[in-house]
This record gives sequence, C-alpha cells and structure tokens, in this order.
Amino acid sequence: MAKNRKWPSGEPIVIRPQVLIHRMDQDIDAELEQAIQSINGVDPVVHYGSSLRETVAAASDFQPAVFMVDLAENLDTVRVLVEEAVAACPDVTVVGICPIGGTQNTDESTLMMSALRLGVEDFVRRPMSSIELTDLFNRRISNRREKKSTPGTLVSFVSNKGGVGKSTCAVNVAVELAKRHPGQVILIDASLQMGVCATHLNVEAEATITDAWNQKDRLDQQLFKQLTTVHESGLHLLAAPANAIEAVEIDDAFLSRVLLLARRTYDYVIVDTFPLFDRTIMAILDLSDRAMVITDNAVPTLKTIRGFFQLLQDVGFSEERWRIVLNRYSTKAGAPSMNDVENYLGRGVDHIVPHDNKVILSANLGQPLMQAHPRWNKAAQRIKAIADEVEALPRVEELATHSHPPVASALEAEEA
Repeated sequence: MAKNRKWPSGEPIVIRPQVLIHRMDQDIDAELEQAIQSINGVDPVVHYGSSLRETVAAASDFQPAVFMVDLAENLDTVRVLVEEAVAACPDVTVVGICPIGGTQNTDESTLMMSALRLGVEDFVRRPMSSIELTDLFNRRISNRREKKSTPGTLVSFVSNKGGVGKSTCAVNVAVELAKRHPGQVILIDASLQMGVCATHLNVEAEATITDAWNQKDRLDQQLFKQLTTVHESGLHLLAAPANAIEAVEIDDAFLSRVLLLARRTYDYVIVDTFPLFDRTIMAILDLSDRAMVITDNAVPTLKTIRGFFQLLQDVGFSEERWRIVLNRYSTKAGAPSMNDVENYLGRGVDHIVPHDNKVILSANLGQPLMQAHPRWNKAAQRIKAIADEVEALPRVEELATHSHPPVASALEAEEA
C-alpha cells in the first residue's frame, strides 16, 4: 500500500501492483502508459518482455500480480508463456490482450475461447483504455506472495562444427559442478539427432527427452527428476532421444519448456547441443545465461566458427553472453598459434583446453576426466576454470533486475 502519495487530482494512491507484459508490438507500451495516466487509485509498476527468456525471468524476479500477454502471438507460444509464467509465479492473474477484431485467421470470440483453454483468465482490448484497466485491476488484484524463487543458471555448449569436443567439454564441466553440488546439477543432451552424453558417462539412460514429451501433459518438477539418470558423480542426466526418428516430434517450444522446468528444479543446467544452427539452437540460446562456443585451432574449424559468430550477432545474442573455448589446443608444427587464432577470430579466447590423450581416452571409456580427481592435469585445470566461471554467474534474479527496469508512472516522473 502506498502511503502519503496523491495523484494530481488529490485522490490517494491505494495500490501499486507489479504488472508484466509480453508483447512483440511495442505500440502496446505507449497505449498502456497513456491509459495508466488516467487511472485513479492504482499506480502500477510495469515490466516488459519480448522473448520467452526475458518474460519468464521477469515473472520469477518481480512476482507480478498481473501477467498480460499479447494474443496476436502464435497460440502455441502463448500456451508456453502462460505455463511458464504461472510456474514461475503461481499467484499471477493471466490477462490476454486482444488485438482489434481478432487476428488474421481468427475472430475475437474464437480467439478468446482458445485463450481461455490455455489458461488466460481475463481480457483487455486494444487500444487499451483507462476504464477497462481500472475494471481489470479492481477485479483481479490481490495480496501477492512475498517469497521469490530464483531459477538455476543455464549454460549451453554450442558450435556449428562437429568433432571439436563440444560434448566432452559439456560432460566434464557438468561432472565437475556435480562434484561440488551433488544432486543440484543436470546435464541435458539437446543434441536431439545423435546425443552422446550417456555414452560419455557410461550409463544406460533410464528415460530420455522423448519420455518427457510423451508425458508433457503431466510434466512437473517431480516427474522431471524421475526422468533423469543419476551418475555416480551426483550429476543428473536427461538423455537425448534414442534415435533421430524419436527426435522428430520434439520442437523448440517444448525444449524451451524443458529447459525452464530444469532451471526451476536444479541450481545448474548444462546443455549439450547439436552442431547446427536451427530453431532448436535459437531456443536454447534464448534461455542461456552463458554460451560456451567450442572450437579448435584447425583452420577449417576457425573459418566455420567465425561465421557462427556472425549468426549469433544476427539473432541478437549479445557478445557479453558468450565465451570462446579453444579446445584440444595443439602447438604442433603447422597448427595456428594463439595469436593467429585470436587475430583470425577478431577477439580474444576466453578458455584454452590443451590437447591431451587422457581426455580422448576417458571419453572412449565413458569415464569423464573430471571424475578421476586429476589434480595436476592441465586440461582438467582448464575445465575447472570453466566450472568456476559457471559458478560465479549471477542468478536470473540479478540479471532480470538489470534487464527489466520498471517503467515509471507519470506521477513518479513528475516527482523525479
């Protein structure tokens, strides 16, 4: 409750709810802010999201009273947004923003009925009015939960070139983290077409992502944990589908749901990926706090990776969120030197894992290098450094605070 504050009309501000809006059309921002200026008795603090990662992080961080989602979005996207926002903030009221006249293929009444089935509880229409928003707040605002949940850290290992040791790096970093945090680390093998993490760990997967897909209607945190295979290091593994045929049905929206569920269940989520750039990789990157881009110092690989950097920039994955890992670094005659590598890539290398036959042997035996407590091994020391960086990453709650600054009300702007 706000105290000793008044609107210019002299009426007291009674409530100051947190409101989260997911939209692609930023004209909604101006509509809402104009409508809010005319509301008496309510001074909402508004946060905006335009990607799944942003919106769910903000829902967890701010615990909004109202979550508004633009129904001009694809309804499959709306479904995932509603499910994940409610999971992150169970007390939230979900409100659909109806475009004028419905969408291109659906009239308004049909759209509203479809949205109700997805969990939308109330509606406002565009252009938004102060009268409609006042009625909405009067109907829907209630006391909020005080407790916040902080999702786990998600780090993906990516490359658009196969054979560079990406999976080996992901498995060993995950094992090292699991030794430090038993039961709180999950490795998700999102290399859907040909996952190898179970082989690297020498385990028979008790279930795979396919089982999660088959149980998608009842998938929750408890069931999610039951679908993992526990390694002797304390690492939990969600294995890739058994074959490429099983992988066909799994789409990027469902994988996003799996990753978000993993973040709510574990402190650290490590994701291995397929060496390709597609919608699945984009969905993984969208939810990643950090992406480890794996390369080696072979000229063909460096050329491919340099093009991958451009792809990351083109999809808006900021350079601050990725790191270059130079894996299997060799100083043999003819191999590019470190200076050659950095000059060619146009930026510095963040982590160097030297070539070591023990790493290759451990992968072939299904005994991760980090499982053997190799104190003096140089490759192991560098893998520990990557794990150290993952541990040091700020949690989503801290990131969201910087990523989603509240939009001030007109009154706050005047007071400032």
